[in-house]
Amino acid sequence: MQLLEPNIQNYHWGDKEFLAHLQGRTPTEVPEAELWMGAHQTSPSRVSGGDQNLKDIIDSDPENTLGLRAKEFRNELPYIMKVLAIGSPLSLQVHPSESQAMAGYDREINLDTHSEKRSYFSPRGKKEIVCALTKFEAKYGFRKISEITTIMAAANTPEGSELVEILKGNDSEDKKLRRTISKILNYSPSQIREMATTISKADIQSTVISERESEHFTQLAEMYPSDPGLIIFLFLNFVTLQPGEAMYVPPGVIHAYLRGSAIEITSNSDNVLRCGLTSKHIDKEEFLSLALFAARDPNIQKPGSAYHFYESPTEFTLSRLEIEQEWATNIDSAEILISTEGSFTISNPSGESINVDQGTPVWVPSADQRYTLSGKALIFRCSSA
Repeated sequence: MQLLEPNIQNYHWGDKEFLAHLQGRTPTEVPEAELWMGAHQTSPSRVSGGDQNLKDIIDSDPENTLGLRAKEFRNELPYIMKVLAIGSPLSLQVHPSESQAMAGYDREINLDTHSEKRSYFSPRGKKEIVCALTKFEAKYGFRKISEITTIMAAANTPEGSELVEILKGNDSEDKKLRRTISKILNYSPSQIREMATTISKADIQSTVISERESEHFTQLAEMYPSDPGLIIFLFLNFVTLQPGEAMYVPPGVIHAYLRGSAIEITSNSDNVLRCGLTSKHIDKEEFLSLALFAARDPNIQKPGSAYHFYESPTEFTLSRLEIEQEWATNIDSAEILISTEGSFTISNPSGESINVDQGTPVWVPSADQRYTLSGKALIFRCSSA
């Protein structure tokens, strides 16, 4: 067992206070978006007080760190654990499946890693599960076509009428949504601005769009007035997670995180395909080939007990543990734990014991076999599935 020094990602959409307060630090004026805990090659966590990072430790002894399934995981820690602190909306995006990522990475293998044309930085697919620490607002999956049609009808423009005609057609749901999104991605900046202005003035809050969602749309219209993602934003479900609630985001599902803080577990991959609300690279054709064009509501999971295990068809699992005194478990894979409320002590059968402060992650290798937690804390636990 070892304490980790997580890496802070200073993306522009980050919050300036949440992570500092979590770790008991004085806030700075710099946005702090993500606390990374893992062994991804771009930002591996360092062992507290040492010279090694987590990737070095795993590379030196995969079986004892990752367990018997090390080869199955390609001798890599199969997840990245993060704390998200979102001050302003992220881009609209999808993630590739394993096969899509491998094919895309092979196609782009000769492109410079800093090339604006590059979309794939890893041959790994990306799945994720997010669990709210505070009220957490997001966009997830397409709304029902009937709802989208109502919104587009409010855009009393030639483009809005064109989209309504497509959505009311006789094609399959997939074809209608795909054609509609393709049209939007190819509209001119002036067409997007006119549609967004007309929609913002229309009275559709009471029927489809909530007041809070409308507030996000207004903010985004100021930030990205001619971005096609502004219209696509309205096609997606608006989701609010309360603390402790979680949702799984599969590859191909369009989503965007808007506001709040959360624990996020992703596959050990940094592949992101964006379709709007960003100044970063957008590959329209690749996005259209990856996205799932079907109405989809999120499956929101609520904690059912003090020791709750969230379900997800992934190579990792997320647990939420409300520790009052002691809790013990056997392990057969590598784990990372972090407390978001209170400190705790972790002990293993070898007699080692570590006091862990709130906001400090602890790494537990498979070789420890078992550990005991004691204290009073809210702990999030990530392990290989």
